[in-house]
Amino acid sequence: MGKVILIASGKGGTGKTMVTVNLGAVLAQRGNRVMLMDLDMGMRNLDIYLGMESKVVYNIMDVISGICRIKKAMIRVDGFDDLYFMAASPMKDDRDITPLHMKVLCEKLARYFDYIIVDCPAGIGDMLDVGAAAADEVVIVTEPEAASLRDADVTE
Repeated sequence: MGKVILIASGKGGTGKTMVTVNLGAVLAQRGNRVMLMDLDMGMRNLDIYLGMESKVVYNIMDVISGICRIKKAMIRVDGFDDLYFMAASPMKDDRDITPLHMKVLCEKLARYFDYIIVDCPAGIGDMLDVGAAAADEVVIVTEPEAASLRDADVTE
C-alpha cells in the first residue's frame, strides 16, 4: 500500500511545488511508482513545473464529480516510466472536495503507487485539511525568515 506525503507551507513562494516535483522525480528514479497531485484549485502550477501543461485534459475535480475515471486524469510525466501527476482544477470555485473524497481517492491510488505526493496550496485553509485527511506524513516547506517560520508554525 502506497504512502501519502503532503507537502505544505505557511506562505507562498517557499518552493513547495519544486520540492514536490524533485521528491517525486528522485523516488521515481529509484524505481518507485509515484503519483504527484496538485490540490491548489484555481492556481495550479504542478503541470507547469513538470512541463506538461498542454497534456492536462481532466483534473482531480473531474474524478471526484464522476466526469471521468481516475486513469483518465492520470498523466505520465515525460522522461519517466513511473512518475505520474494529476492536475488541480483551473477553477478557484472547484473546492467541493472533502476530506473523505481525498481519503478515498488516495486509498484507490495507493493500490498502484508506492508514493502519492500531494502539493497543497500555500497557507492554512480547507484544502490543507482535505490533504491532511489522507496523509501518512507531512513536509512543511519554509524559508529562514521570521514571517515564513511563523506561518510554518501555524500550519503545523
